[in-house]
Amino acid sequence: MGGFRVLPFARRELRSAFESPVAYVAIALFVIVLPALFFFLGYPVGRVPLPGLWEGGQASLIVLFHWLPLLLALVVPALTMGAWSEERRSGTEELLLTYPVRTGAVVLGKFLGAWVLTCLMVLLAVMSAAITVDQIGELDWNTVWVGLFGSAFLVAAYVAISQFMSSLSGEQLVAFLISSLLLGLFWALPLFVRIFPGGAASFLEAASPTSHFLGGAARGVIDVRDLIYFALVTVLGLVAGTLSIERRRWR
Repeated sequence: MGGFRVLPFARRELRSAFESPVAYVAIALFVIVLPALFFFLGYPVGRVPLPGLWEGGQASLIVLFHWLPLLLALVVPALTMGAWSEERRSGTEELLLTYPVRTGAVVLGKFLGAWVLTCLMVLLAVMSAAITVDQIGELDWNTVWVGLFGSAFLVAAYVAISQFMSSLSGEQLVAFLISSLLLGLFWALPLFVRIFPGGAASFLEAASPTSHFLGGAARGVIDVRDLIYFALVTVLGLVAGTLSIERRRWR
């Protein structure tokens, strides 16, 4: 167990994130844009478009949570693109992997650091909107807490996938583009459901993080199947990332 130290790498990842202006810009944009979309635009995507707060007049955060999968598909890759690609570019990956720790500890530590950072960002954006809505209407706080709980699982899956993509590339920009395109594709899968036959449509919907989040936690409902889905995606991303790094470690 002595070689499986995770927290030092999590702290290192958090510290390095705030040494780059990218993290500040991404977090600031997210905290501003997400509530702005919720208040003024609504969610004009999908079969049933949802109005913004001012137009709909309902004290609910469902529109805000509907935007989360798409915005996170852009922000999470920006926050994680340098997790491994920058290590490779700067040559610090070789030094990092000479430490007497397991590769899985490094991967998990980097994951936890990025996950905590992103969850705090989501918490800040959601709570700022929730407090405002609660001042002008009777907000159901139970749905807010459930939405945040589900968001943590969504973030975990996104971070694991994005850091895996970063482990495959030596350039941050390439890692960002691949991760954002992949997560954007996952977000868009439910939009194509109607053009496929029944079996394929069901598979696409079941494979999409968007469907699992919007059908459950975003509406204030905890479905164990959704949590299992996100847990499996997260574990697969972490295992794939570990194998990718381990392959280079023993070259």
